[in-house]
This record gives sequence, C-alpha cells and structure tokens, in this order.
Amino acid sequence: MRTGPALLLLPILLFAAGTGAHAGDDHERARDALREGRILPLERIVENARQRFGGDVLDVDLEDEEDGFRYELKLIAPDGRILKLDYDAATGELLRTRGRHRSHGEGR
Repeated sequence: MRTGPALLLLPILLFAAGTGAHAGDDHERARDALREGRILPLERIVENARQRFGGDVLDVDLEDEEDGFRYELKLIAPDGRILKLDYDAATGELLRTRGRHRSHGEGR
C-alpha cells in the first residue's frame, strides 16, 4: 500500500469527524498548529516510520494531549507484525512503540 498527499489531510479530517460541539474547534486547532509550524507534516512522520520499521501505514490519528499534539500511527511491518507508534507531533520524536515489538521509550 502506498500513501500519498491525501494522507496529510487525514489527521485534520479525523479531528473534524469528532462528535460534539468542539469538533470544529479541534479541526481548527490542528490546522492552525500545522500552518504555524507547531506540528510537523504527517508525511514526514510517516516517512520516518517507514525508514525505521518498513511496512505500510494502516491508520493515523492526531491527538491533542495535555503535553501537545501526538501522531498515532498503526503500521504493518514487513514480517506481518502490527505496530502502534506514538510520535511527538512537534519534534517528530518516537515516544512509544506498542504491539508485538519490544517497547521503546517506556515511562514517558
């Protein structure tokens, strides 16, 4: 599976798809963060994940946590493992790896 530029819009669309009165606010905050350079483009995060783990991205989410935005990626590795990767959206740092892969950055 190959991802394209449309994947860049996925986190924003996921924010917009939220329920409740604040869905529009979430969408705007995510778009503003990207436009103002407070978060990295998703394409950069996906490329880093592919270089490090290989495989294909299955799902992406952008979460607005208390300590800032996080990209959450679900990836299928070349050996079939499903990995869940959390990245700091501002720095691109890999914060945590979950799944059938050894942990990375536990305790954060």
